[in-house]
Amino acid sequence: MRVLIVEDDPELAGLLRDGLRAQRIDPTLAATFAEGRERARGGSFDVIILDVRLPGGTGFDLCGELRRGGSTIPVLMLTALDGLDDRVRGLEVGADDYLTKPFAFRELLARLKALARIGSRTSRSISAPVRCVVVAGRSR
Repeated sequence: MRVLIVEDDPELAGLLRDGLRAQRIDPTLAATFAEGRERARGGSFDVIILDVRLPGGTGFDLCGELRRGGSTIPVLMLTALDGLDDRVRGLEVGADDYLTKPFAFRELLARLKALARIGSRTSRSISAPVRCVVVAGRSR
């Protein structure tokens, strides 16, 4: 499985990278909105992990831009923004799942595997129709 991690916190990005590698998952890191957009458009990923607060833009905007461009790569928003409005907004712009920080790595891993299973059933070409599966995040 190939995963793009768009996260500006280098410590968290490193922990995610190392944890995924230990699970034989191939992670690629991006630390800014622009870098995330470039890597998402140029790479072949099974899932994208996307933070909301990024230098140069928001994960909400990046997810929406990818969906408008026809990308069907499953997106998991991973963010400290845990309000109902934030969770709903993330799903409405095209995220397939929304997990709040702090989080349990085992849960993140299970969600990634589930999203990859769903994503493997559809084409991820840019010309494919947009497909979004809403998986409810934690309620507060």
